[in-house]
Amino acid sequence: MTRGNEPAWRKLALAVVGCCLAAGLAACAAAGDAEPSEGGGSDANASSFSWSAESDCGACHENDVASFEDPACAASSHADLESQCLTCHNDEPGLQEAHEGVSFDSKKRRATLKKTEVPEDACLGCHDADELKAATADSAVLTDDEGTVVNPHDVPANADHEGAGISCSSCHKVHTAEGAAQTAPTVCKNCHHHGVYECGTCHT
Repeated sequence: MTRGNEPAWRKLALAVVGCCLAAGLAACAAAGDAEPSEGGGSDANASSFSWSAESDCGACHENDVASFEDPACAASSHADLESQCLTCHNDEPGLQEAHEGVSFDSKKRRATLKKTEVPEDACLGCHDADELKAATADSAVLTDDEGTVVNPHDVPANADHEGAGISCSSCHKVHTAEGAAQTAPTVCKNCHHHGVYECGTCHT
């Protein structure tokens, strides 16, 4: 049977299938060229991204947002801040720079922001420094190889500690299940690499 002699129902079916394919291809092309929506969101297949203070952080930082629901993460104690990322991550110029060249690449959608720090005052605006010192006065988390114990919230003030850039977020990884008891000793060992906290015992 030649195409010219095909039944009318078959011609109609082929025409419908052809229209559906054309519409599908057009939709894919449009989605691929999509721009981020107002507020920093985007269509699922959008590639370009421009960060602003109104951006939807959860569009890419899925793990960080999920941590607010995870009791093992310190973020769960700050659940009221789930949609207010800039309360703590308030270094807007730093955030702008950290997001330069970022795209909506599916391989990076669970990325963790590592290039900016949470400033000390973002934590101390709610957490009283003296209360923290008192709460950990008996803590043995920071104990060196010689038995010297240091209160993690009352580290001796000196030029070396100030220059080390130690802040609350150095030890408190709010969006992971790793607690400060695990991270704090590692922070100290970045400099006290011989396991001795007393100054002048290694470098004289």
